[in-house]
Amino acid sequence: MKRTHVCAALAAMALFAFAQETSGPAVGTYNAIADSILATKAAEKGIVKTILDGHRHAAEGAMKRGDHEAVAAHMALFGNEGDNAVGGIRKRLLEGGHHHNADGEAKGIYEPGYVVVTIEAKKKCLEASAAYRKATADGDRKKAWEDFSAVATELLAE
Repeated sequence: MKRTHVCAALAAMALFAFAQETSGPAVGTYNAIADSILATKAAEKGIVKTILDGHRHAAEGAMKRGDHEAVAAHMALFGNEGDNAVGGIRKRLLEGGHHHNADGEAKGIYEPGYVVVTIEAKKKCLEASAAYRKATADGDRKKAWEDFSAVATELLAE
């Protein structure tokens, strides 16, 4: 009887000892998943910066053509981190629990789901867009563009 208790105690200790460590394959798989998630986050930032760069270049092209409405529109799209189609993707990611800048959202730096454009940068871009749209003189347009370009250059450099 005593021997049974000793054997049971040893078996329990052996199980406890084995339970102290997660299996190598499980850790390896989880590590691979973590790498994938982090790579996806970097890819998300890359595609958003590409979208922003596209709006900046479209605004520059419109400016060369003298299409002031298109310039202002692309400045606003930059500030909004894309158009409604991009906003729909951002909404879907948020509904799925993905917050690229969760910490920045909690601190009031980013709007929910935004990846590159901060709340302050968005405000400056939209102000520059409105100023460009209202401008009647080239000097006023140039000032609005310079204000926008300073923000855009900083965000795309990060």
